Amino acid sequence: MSHVVLNARQAIYLSYDPASDTLNSTTTHGLPSQTPVHSQRRGQGLSWAAIAARDVIRVNNMDADQRILRVDGVGGGACLIAPLQTPDRLLGVLVVIRSHPFGENDAQLARTLAAQGVTALERAERIRAMEEGREGILAALGRALEARDFETQGHTTRVLDLALQVGRRMDLAPEELRELRDGAYLHDLGKVQIPDAVLLKPGPLTADEWVIMRQHSPAGEELARHIPGLSLHALQVIRHHHERWDGTGYPDGLSGPAIPLLARIFSVCDVFDALTSTRPYKCPWTVQDALDEIRRQSGVNFDPQVVQAFLTVMAEPRAQPSRGGPASLHPRLPPRQPGE
Repeated sequence: MSHVVLNARQAIYLSYDPASDTLNSTTTHGLPSQTPVHSQRRGQGLSWAAIAARDVIRVNNMDADQRILRVDGVGGGACLIAPLQTPDRLLGVLVVIRSHPFGENDAQLARTLAAQGVTALERAERIRAMEEGREGILAALGRALEARDFETQGHTTRVLDLALQVGRRMDLAPEELRELRDGAYLHDLGKVQIPDAVLLKPGPLTADEWVIMRQHSPAGEELARHIPGLSLHALQVIRHHHERWDGTGYPDGLSGPAIPLLARIFSVCDVFDALTSTRPYKCPWTVQDALDEIRRQSGVNFDPQVVQAFLTVMAEPRAQPSRGGPASLHPRLPPRQPGE
């Protein structure tokens, strides 16, 4: 918005990279889309001069000032350079260009915009740090749950990676992908309330034990509600990833589109990972056999559109078939449902 406020035809934001001690163009306005990244080493050009002065620098005629570093796509005219820095930290530099000169009122406005920019950038960094820390906690909790259930190491990470690939194939928004990630990390949180005698039983479960086991989905949702910042859609992954397209799943017997989309996506990836893994009660399926079974279960266990996206992802070179993890209801598995 700074280019609008300052009536500029072009603008460049150069962010500071402390690792290389350089300024690098990261955001531009009014430049060709293919403009290469512009970098300035410390001491080069007027951007570093503005940083040293800790104030705005104005140039009325860029063509006549030898201190100006030429950037592809930037025309002549006047430029204004405003550093974004705190008393002890450099964040970047804003450069705006227009045809007529910048006055002192423009410079004062640029100082105000720079101060607001510093506040916004620092807030964004804090949010990003909090989000990274939160994701680390969720990932650690997911691995701890995996260990208690004696799951194959890396199950949560593999299913999460595959689910995100399918989500991207289905054009999920970034926020939806984050919600899918959070739900995937905690999908079996409720198993902490399942007695070991049931959870770790190597053979088929009795009818009464099945009643206990199937409580892990709603129990996990209830526990996860106490985690700050966890969205409704993430909670839905935890509660509904054992629902079936035909309505015979649990805990609520939802069917078809009534099953939340993120839970439908996770379910396919979870089952595939289980089928291709070794369990005390079954041998691993081959990847091809598992893919064939996923295809057969389209419209029965799984959403056909999700299955199509999953199969497309699995046909791509980057998709790595995962091994290990909890399975869901499956007709060709032993009486005990894997993952329960």
